[in-house]
Amino acid sequence: MAGASAASAPAQREDIDWLRALAVLAVVGFHFEAPAIFGGFIGVDIFFVISGYLITGIIAAEMAKGQFSFACFYERRVRRLLPALYVMVAFTAIPASWDLLNSERAELFRSAIAVVTFSSNIFFWQQSGYFDHAAVEKPLLHTWSLAVEEQFYLVLPVVVWGVLRIARGRRLALPLTLLLLAAASFALGLMLMQGGASASAFFLSPPRAWEFLLGSLVAVSGLPAPRPGLAQRSARALSLLLMAIPILSLRPGPGFPGLNALAPCLGAALFLWSGVGVANAPRSPLSPLRVAAFVGRISYSLYLWHWPLFVFARFAKPGLALDGWERAVLFGLTVALATLSWRFIEQPFRQRQLAATPRAAFGLAALASIVLLAGSATGLLRAGATSDADRAAQRLDAYNGYDMKPVYRYGSCFTTPDGRVPEDCLRPVTGKTNVLLWGDSFAAHYYHGLQTHLDPDAVNIMQATQPTCMPTFNAETQGVPACRALAAQMRDYLAVNRPDLVVMSADWLEDARPPRFAGMVRDLRATLARLSEAGIPVVLLGPAVQFRARLPSMLARATLRGVKPDPAAFVRSDIFALDQAMQAALPSGEGLSYVSILSAVCARRSCPLTVGDVPLSFDHAHLTAEGSAHVMSKVAPLILPQAVLSGSVQQADDRAHRADGERP
Repeated sequence: MAGASAASAPAQREDIDWLRALAVLAVVGFHFEAPAIFGGFIGVDIFFVISGYLITGIIAAEMAKGQFSFACFYERRVRRLLPALYVMVAFTAIPASWDLLNSERAELFRSAIAVVTFSSNIFFWQQSGYFDHAAVEKPLLHTWSLAVEEQFYLVLPVVVWGVLRIARGRRLALPLTLLLLAAASFALGLMLMQGGASASAFFLSPPRAWEFLLGSLVAVSGLPAPRPGLAQRSARALSLLLMAIPILSLRPGPGFPGLNALAPCLGAALFLWSGVGVANAPRSPLSPLRVAAFVGRISYSLYLWHWPLFVFARFAKPGLALDGWERAVLFGLTVALATLSWRFIEQPFRQRQLAATPRAAFGLAALASIVLLAGSATGLLRAGATSDADRAAQRLDAYNGYDMKPVYRYGSCFTTPDGRVPEDCLRPVTGKTNVLLWGDSFAAHYYHGLQTHLDPDAVNIMQATQPTCMPTFNAETQGVPACRALAAQMRDYLAVNRPDLVVMSADWLEDARPPRFAGMVRDLRATLARLSEAGIPVVLLGPAVQFRARLPSMLARATLRGVKPDPAAFVRSDIFALDQAMQAALPSGEGLSYVSILSAVCARRSCPLTVGDVPLSFDHAHLTAEGSAHVMSKVAPLILPQAVLSGSVQQADDRAHRADGERP
């Protein structure tokens, strides 16, 4: 995030500030949910390339002059990174006492300790997973990238210093070494991705090092820069294209970083290379490029402050979601705060107006680290003291850690390493109605409810589900190896097997995000046509009930504040429009029955939030066991005839109706 210190850098290149501005605005736009910035998270990767370029160039230049010193290098890093970072961490702890739940306060202070020890990427990596707590409930989550950068700074100077000392003037020694290290890092990331460890490839330093090293190679390769004019402009245009396309089109998920990170990083490296030797041009104060350069200069503080401001602004809303105008106002506030941070915290330390000597800089950094560690430890201990309201909220918040594995058949018929489900999940039973449940986690979460409401003596439920995998025969557009494997397995299976019914469900809201709706419908139509030709009837379940944030957290905060939960504020409104669009776009008849979950469950668009005292879902949409049973109590009669409904459930319903009739 930080880039190089002005103390040792060559003349300030305004184009690097433009690149910083592009990177930070992409990240902030993505986090603030700006329209069309679907892949803005790659701004972090662009920052990594910039850092590698600047730091390696500085070290190599100082080594060539015989002026390099590890003490001076790390003094500059301390001055550049720690003051603004530590102030942000300290201020983030202030609203924790009233805006965070008990478990969240404890996690915040643990993550603060990880920030001070340069290990927050490892801390958040250990918490990562398909159903982990939402990122928007972790105020210091964005510091993972700073930890990766700090760890890189611990290793790179030693490598560059060692190679240059050993090479003794061999010009290609350093570029070749960096190239080999970059290739090894990139290969490691691909291996982790292919092995299903995408979180490791995302959070850990070794599989991310190639991005820094790509910038390092630009700094030391010695390749002549493109000539001013058409060649230079063409290289710059291509670099912007390589970065803009993924910013506007990539989606977060298990397919990143890997190959998807290659284009934006190459684009950033090409941008840096194409600007070598280009002089800064005089510009008016209101020039867009002058404004962009200023945004680049404050980019570090802007990155630091934008995320905790967004998190705590959400916590102030009952539905834990911000409207468009609120996000716009928050962006303006973030820029103002970042400007103050840059002017009054970053600059005084970098220009030695504060802590003028190396000894003072290291001493102040050590003291601040001790204070933050002590404060975090104290906060962690005090987080155990709870009020009655906090305890009530804590009971609801505990569902954020809900064990969904037995309910979803995790590891067997849902979430397998290679994407294919075992034969036991697809074995038909003679003499029973064989129902195949096919899709992603939004199919798997209905299994328990179907099992509850269908007679096991009459119905055999088969299950083929994988995270993020839409139930179609064409999974190429999803970019996930597990989805391609499941699609291939289902093509082969349904070519020779004839279930009595296929029930299809998925996270249609995610699959239909603009501009993907038409492609989703096209893939579904093609799959439905093949099933119809095979004489296999299909029930397609429409969009699930989805909430604007994690339902347990919203319920817990409402309890903490003594506010009655409002379904209208909690439920996403766009699911109803999608439900209508899907019904209009998909063919009626031809072996297909479209069942609207929302029509069945949400009377007059008022969706249930709890089943008894249990949240309907344990996150933004995935159902608890009680939630699954409740939803399927409404939907199962629409899928299969009454004859195969569970007798015990029918009897319980009959008793309830009789009891209602006897009441005055």
